[in-house]
Amino acid sequence: MKTLPMSQSDLALLLPLAWQNYLDNQPTFGEYKTSYTAALAAAALARLKAAEALPDEAARDAAAEMTRGELVEQGREFLEVWQQLEGYIEGAFPTPTGYKAMREAAGYGSYERAANRDWPAMTALVNSAVGFVAAQKAELEGAGEMPPAFAARLAAEGADVQLLIGRFNQERAAAQQGTGARGTALLDCYEEFVKMGRDGQRIFLRQPEVARLFQTEYLLSIVRGAGQAGVRGTLTLADGAPAAGVTVEVTGPKPGATVSDADGRFALAVSAGDYAVAFSGAGYVRQELAVTVEAGVKKRVDGVMGKSI
Repeated sequence: MKTLPMSQSDLALLLPLAWQNYLDNQPTFGEYKTSYTAALAAAALARLKAAEALPDEAARDAAAEMTRGELVEQGREFLEVWQQLEGYIEGAFPTPTGYKAMREAAGYGSYERAANRDWPAMTALVNSAVGFVAAQKAELEGAGEMPPAFAARLAAEGADVQLLIGRFNQERAAAQQGTGARGTALLDCYEEFVKMGRDGQRIFLRQPEVARLFQTEYLLSIVRGAGQAGVRGTLTLADGAPAAGVTVEVTGPKPGATVSDADGRFALAVSAGDYAVAFSGAGYVRQELAVTVEAGVKKRVDGVMGKSI
């Protein structure tokens, strides 16, 4: 099974840089193959953006864990209602044999596992209890002194539990499936670059300084902090959370643009000189900073994004 030779965060920085290098040399690529157009780079970057938009494992697991917290609390409430039902059963069926049999019919055999957060057992307990009350309603309301409204309350609490169990299971399944989908989509984006890069080596065989612009190792050295001049940084929100999807525009001797990744990181290769670096996006207050980039230095420019009103 193929895997990425780098982290997803590094790939999100590497590919925009690679395709910018391609655009800088696109006429030469186009002379080699007619399919090498400017639109090819735009389509490749659009696929990268779509792949990055797929929730990663942490994001999907966070949703499932939030639902799990709700489910634990709702399960506790249902168990409390079931214990009240047990009291009504004891009153309606006072003999030891009758009480034991009816308590089992109401789902007692699933109670302990349900209390230990076994969700299939919780589902079984809910179904047994609701069915039992419907079947024994007259005896429970008579000798058992169960209030008439109790049956509806039990059913409502049980329905809430089952709703949350269903949501939790869906979110956990989506987390596992979605993570694979994101990884596969990013791998496809990487392999598209590798194919273009191989042609770059052929085209610029006698120009190694240009050919290296399409080599994974060289590009990684740039996005990880070494190599040619550039700007890189991390964008966060006021609470420290990463600001993903922020447009970063650099104007100056070698203008360019990119988008911050899921971790708020961005990187652009530029030449030495004075630049204006602007951060913007829907829901954010636009910011612009003046920076000077020295030859061979990857200038770090971090920012804290404010929310627009």
